[in-house]
Amino acid sequence: MVLKRQLVRTAAAWGGLTLFMMLSQPDKLPVIGLIVPFVLLFVALYSTWRLLGLLKARYTTEGGELRGRPRVGIAVCLSLVLLLVLQSLGQLTVKDVMTMGAIAALGYLYLARNRAVAAK
Repeated sequence: MVLKRQLVRTAAAWGGLTLFMMLSQPDKLPVIGLIVPFVLLFVALYSTWRLLGLLKARYTTEGGELRGRPRVGIAVCLSLVLLLVLQSLGQLTVKDVMTMGAIAALGYLYLARNRAVAAK
């Protein structure tokens, strides 16, 4: 049941992004409207991440429940969207990709360390 619900959410997210991209014209949108496709892309990517996690859990674990933490998925999807934002602005370089990877890795290690300290 959870898998079907996530599949519907993922399809709705990608459908909403596709519909917005087909029906809007960037030169006629207000500035705030230019942010909407990136938000929709993040939602679609994260929804796909969750769907893949649920599929993996269903076929590899006994309980079939997703036990992973959402922070990794959020960090990966947000990093991809931020890199796409930089690309669309014409500001993406190799240094940006390396910096984004380093920030994501350090952030993940920092959060994991803080979680381990809080659990004691």
